[in-house]
Amino acid sequence: MKGRNKYILIIFFVSFLTGVSVRSQTVEAIGLLSDDSISIGQQIGFELNLKIPEGFHVQWPQWSDTLASNLEILHKGNPETLPADKDGNVWMKQQMVLTTFDTGWIYIPGIDIQFAPAGDTIFYTAQSNPLMLRVETVAIDTTGTFKPIKDPLAEPITFAEILPWIIGILGLATLLFIIVWLYMRRRNKVKPLDPLVKPGIPPHIHALNQLEELRLKKLWQNGKVKDYYTQLSDIIRAYIEAQFPVNAIEMTTYEILAGLQPMNINSDAISKLANAFELADLVKFAKAQPSSMENDISLNHMIDFVNESHFVVQPTINVENGKEESL
Repeated sequence: MKGRNKYILIIFFVSFLTGVSVRSQTVEAIGLLSDDSISIGQQIGFELNLKIPEGFHVQWPQWSDTLASNLEILHKGNPETLPADKDGNVWMKQQMVLTTFDTGWIYIPGIDIQFAPAGDTIFYTAQSNPLMLRVETVAIDTTGTFKPIKDPLAEPITFAEILPWIIGILGLATLLFIIVWLYMRRRNKVKPLDPLVKPGIPPHIHALNQLEELRLKKLWQNGKVKDYYTQLSDIIRAYIEAQFPVNAIEMTTYEILAGLQPMNINSDAISKLANAFELADLVKFAKAQPSSMENDISLNHMIDFVNESHFVVQPTINVENGKEESL
């Protein structure tokens, strides 16, 4: 208790020295704490005030991370200047938030503030009053029982945290939609209007009749070149699928030619088929504009292929003896 009174007397004595008289004008620096004691780790407010004649130049202190030994600065406000009073003096102040993790008495020394009268190049020093802060430890109840560590506090979920999940779910939903759409489109794909094989009519006769009907439509002569080649391709695909064990309607040109390879069709007929299919594919994707002669030749090539392939004996495998036989 005597030590505390001693510190208080020192502060009271020094407070008389905080006022500096310059040419009969008084400059006064004052430090204030929001309380005289805190518990360890608790926060406390500190305010530095300067009373100075209007027009004086001031060099405000540049702070580090601590105000005194083991007294940390958590937050610094900007220096403020209040309007001049009737005596021509202004008040400047700056507020801070402090804390410490030491216990006992903490001495806060006076803070120097440099200033110079208007028109003067000589700077003087005004020092604030020193302060004492009592830091008390937290009382521990030694009679109580030990308790488990508390669970971490739950923080609210932010939009930034759930955004990746939203994007992932939308992406997955989009992918599933595309897969289902492609499946349904393939399943519901429009087949040629004419049946592959009419009952009682051989596939090659049906194909030749359709090719002749296509010639009479004069599609390419009326500017419908793409429709012409589309129907030409569909007729031959339907014929191949009905005549041979080749799923031609769902295959590409390359797959059809590969499927026909073991069918013992002469190479000249295959070459005509390949040329007509290749030109049809180019027209379909707008990569070619065939001439009138090429249009007629493509139809004739398809007719030749039907005539030269329908009587071909297809190879089959006898499952019982493993030998190749003719169908």
